[in-house]
Amino acid sequence: MWALVAGCADGEAVSAAHVCGAAVVAVEADGAALSVAARPDRRQRAHATDAVAALLEEQQFTLGEGPSIEAGSSGGQVLVADVSAPAGASRWPMFAPAATAAGARGMFAFPLQVGAIRLGVLTLYRVRPGSLTREQVADAVTLCRTAVAVMLAAGRPPLNGAAPDQGAWPLGGPGEGRIEVYQATGMVAVQLGVGLQDAFAALRARAFTEDVPLARLARQVVDRRLRFHPDDFPDN
Repeated sequence: MWALVAGCADGEAVSAAHVCGAAVVAVEADGAALSVAARPDRRQRAHATDAVAALLEEQQFTLGEGPSIEAGSSGGQVLVADVSAPAGASRWPMFAPAATAAGARGMFAFPLQVGAIRLGVLTLYRVRPGSLTREQVADAVTLCRTAVAVMLAAGRPPLNGAAPDQGAWPLGGPGEGRIEVYQATGMVAVQLGVGLQDAFAALRARAFTEDVPLARLARQVVDRRLRFHPDDFPDN
């Protein structure tokens, strides 16, 4: 698996993009995304191989449910042969229809962790339904361990011989697009007079109700073009 990752890197320092690319090949998936846990309650996307993989990650972040969310919180593998099946729809009533509409059927999420410490999630999707073979599951788990090794090797020379970047995060940068969401969560908490968890729930609910990306709504809050009012939440 490391040889496959190094081959995707082609002489560059290994990044999240190379791990995702190797996972797509090894598991015969159509796309992959890797997210990292900045805190136990916060995940951000490090890389997505394509627009569908990115959308699936964003939908799960917005809706608060899905295989990536479940794998990250439970620390176990979440392997779903067909998210559009009744079992998937009952398990994730909001995410399953969104994933199906995006063109994903099979979805497979694997936690990145060291002992009890959860560092992130590797999620793969297929456009056709179907289960992974035991060998494919084993390969995905090995790639997760490879990703963890890369994450823990910050500042060390990478195994493929490329020069290390002492100032770079080892999986390709600080992630994409979540800082403003957390800034907005803090602002909404003050505006509503609630805790961060309730504020995040209110932000997520509004994004879902108005059918806009959570990051876009957060930008409106941060730019002070949108304000949450307690009167909008009579049960608060």
